[in-house]
Amino acid sequence: MKLSTTINFFTYEDDGSYSAYYYDLEHYAKLGFSYLDSIFCSADAPFSPLWTNHYEDWAYKIRKKADELGITFVQTHVPFYNFCDPKKGVNENTEEIVRRSIVCTNILGAHWTVSHPGTAYADSLIVDGSKKQNLEYFSRNLEFAKKNDVGICIENMADFPGQGFKRSYCATVEELADLVDTLHKTYDNVGICWDFGHANLVYSNQVPCLNYLGSRIKVTHVHDNMGLEDEHRAPFLGNVKWDKIMPALAHCGYEGNFSFEVKRLAADVPEHIKDAYWKYMKTTGEYLLSMAK
Repeated sequence: MKLSTTINFFTYEDDGSYSAYYYDLEHYAKLGFSYLDSIFCSADAPFSPLWTNHYEDWAYKIRKKADELGITFVQTHVPFYNFCDPKKGVNENTEEIVRRSIVCTNILGAHWTVSHPGTAYADSLIVDGSKKQNLEYFSRNLEFAKKNDVGICIENMADFPGQGFKRSYCATVEELADLVDTLHKTYDNVGICWDFGHANLVYSNQVPCLNYLGSRIKVTHVHDNMGLEDEHRAPFLGNVKWDKIMPALAHCGYEGNFSFEVKRLAADVPEHIKDAYWKYMKTTGEYLLSMAK
């Protein structure tokens, strides 16, 4: 397994202007992170380079800088929204950014991107209705992704009990596996992103989930919580049972990326001690990987 962490190029200032921080690449390289997960989730906001006709040039510049620093992009995350909402439906503006994110994924050199399934809350049969709409949605995007040598990993959801959210399709491994298996009959570039934090909101024991999904899991999102809210804490600062999970992950044959998705870990930390937080994260990741035996 490769230890990686997320990087978000799509940062916006208080006035709404956009900045791309090449400095972040240099910073991660100095901290010893050789593998990165590029987050495109907010790439559809105003001033994003993905709205311009030069978005591919932007991606090539990022790739060139990463190559110079010895950094490899191992996965990305496209923008997401509930495309099953009958009041909004499929947003073609956002979908254009999704497609451009897939193109940039290929340019950056990553093979997998992550996307969220939608939930058909208005359908009286939520699971059946959601599956139908997700099959339609992902079939279109998988076709486009395949032309760009990119695969799409569908992420496990949660009902987010501490945040008052409704039932989410693909919060259970059975629903997620069924959706991916159905898509896989036609598309070989589909897999699963296992989000340990989401899973902790649904399952007290993730080991059977990992065993059930097995080789369907292609990428991961690594973070922790206390089982009530999607807090994206650093591992060991919640109640995820890493001592059980890591051996199970190795046992099911997973050899992909072990990618931190710890949002805003040091966002409000004074500049002169931020590096200490990230060094702690790297040490934590290396320790976790040593448990995968």
